[in-house]
Amino acid sequence: MTMESATVSMSVLNSDTYKTSILPDSDPGTLNEAPCSFRHLLPEELREISNEIKRVQFSPYLERWIVDYEQVGQRGRFLWQWCWRGVNMTTLPSVDPALREHAMESKMLAIFYGTLIDDIADREQDREMLQFAINLSEEEWHPERLDFWNGRRKDYLNMISSLWTELWSRCKTYPQFVAFEHLLRFDNEQIHNAMRYALLANQSPGLLNSIEHDLYQPHNMQIMFMATLDLAASPSFDMDELGIAREVFWHAQRMGRIGNMITTWEREVLDRDFTSGIFAHALQRGIVEPSDLRVLPAHEIMTMLEEAACQDHFFKEWQAHRDAMTRKLKRIKSVDLTPYLKGFEQLIKLHLSSRGFL
Repeated sequence: MTMESATVSMSVLNSDTYKTSILPDSDPGTLNEAPCSFRHLLPEELREISNEIKRVQFSPYLERWIVDYEQVGQRGRFLWQWCWRGVNMTTLPSVDPALREHAMESKMLAIFYGTLIDDIADREQDREMLQFAINLSEEEWHPERLDFWNGRRKDYLNMISSLWTELWSRCKTYPQFVAFEHLLRFDNEQIHNAMRYALLANQSPGLLNSIEHDLYQPHNMQIMFMATLDLAASPSFDMDELGIAREVFWHAQRMGRIGNMITTWEREVLDRDFTSGIFAHALQRGIVEPSDLRVLPAHEIMTMLEEAACQDHFFKEWQAHRDAMTRKLKRIKSVDLTPYLKGFEQLIKLHLSSRGFL
């Protein structure tokens, strides 16, 4: 590469055009004008959505796993009810109807698995335990390695190991598993990288930045992994359309992450978990400094972010991802992904109705 071409490349990377081109046909003006009708839901509408979530009942199969989770995990039942509703809304219409409930249950196992590892990064902040948990999904894993741990941590890691073993054995039964095996493993590694980044950012808030957040952290939503799992259970999907389908799933994952951020950031302040894009955005705008995140009381940080209306930026970004997803899914012919888009339009309402519960 010549010096001139290197200079041009760097100027492109630093340009506003580059920063917004990942959302096709969007620019800063478009983001500022994007309507988000879901923001105007009435309190009684949000309350009814929340009540519907609380009425969710689980199959005996999932109930057993929830009981086992409760022996080691910290999350409440409402989260799993919420997740079941979300999984139901966003399962690909291409999934063989005979496999739909099985695939949904498999994705719930993936969520239990991901949540347990995520809590090591965000709550335990234990690097050795995090890496060990990640290694549990390796092909060459040897169960006897768990003998090096004891007490609560051994039980916790054993639960992660059991979940992964069960999840992977179920995936192997799907008609397109062989075609998607390596992509499933790749997507799972992206989830692991999101958790590694979360631990780094929690231990060093000065590391936080919007670009790396948007590269890594959305993967902890597991949406691309779950879409790949659905494709493994979709015998009629055209593999030549996989690239554009992945773009659709990527935008969906960003939409899911934004809903998660605007719903949980207050709780994360109380937990001293600053890996959300809300905090990266606040740092970028100079609303807070890394030292503020380290030392200020939670209520002061909350006040600073609320007064700056940080989440307004993300409502607009959600709309831009939704618009890009709408354009792209029209290029996919082997499956109608319109219901998938509708599912994510409903998912943001699910998020908004669940403030204070997740």
